[in-house]
Amino acid sequence: MTEPGLRERKKEATREALRHAAITLAREKGPNAVTVEDICAKAGVSPRTFFNYFETKDEAMLAIEIVGPAVRQRIIDRPADEMPLTALRAVLAERFAEVSGSELFRARMLLLREHPELTVKMAHTNKAFEEALLHGIAERTGLPPDDIYVRTTAAAGFAANRAAITSWQPGRNPSLVTLLHQAMDVLERGFTPPE
Repeated sequence: MTEPGLRERKKEATREALRHAAITLAREKGPNAVTVEDICAKAGVSPRTFFNYFETKDEAMLAIEIVGPAVRQRIIDRPADEMPLTALRAVLAERFAEVSGSELFRARMLLLREHPELTVKMAHTNKAFEEALLHGIAERTGLPPDDIYVRTTAAAGFAANRAAITSWQPGRNPSLVTLLHQAMDVLERGFTPPE
């Protein structure tokens, strides 16, 4: 994998600055009180620059880095002898290990807890992520994406992912990765209650 060039690094730095400004301001003032102009002033860019990266302030606050194609490919690339649920567990754990140390990710999760009404606006991002899981499992198994096994496995993996996130307390134990493994254990035990 080649290192991104200077131009790509500058673009990513601007995108991160806008996300950081949007989330910080939303936590300070409340999401409804924040304007695109506020975000731009805090990030030190023009509104024109803002709209090169995001369509709305909500997208800047809530958009999770585009991971669909990468997650799908990671599922496909797992060892061929792994069961699909095991492959999902590994890929989701890797993803959580990557993002849970990010200040921006933690701040976004805290924002969603402080303003649960924003979770409705995450529907598009969540749908794209679940579709990536679905298509990864379909390609891995050779089954069509509308197969009931594929749909059920993707939905269960996504539910475990969501359960881990909603149970996680940033900066406290258990970690996000540990919570994901606990949720996946529930699935693998066939929902047998703990003793």
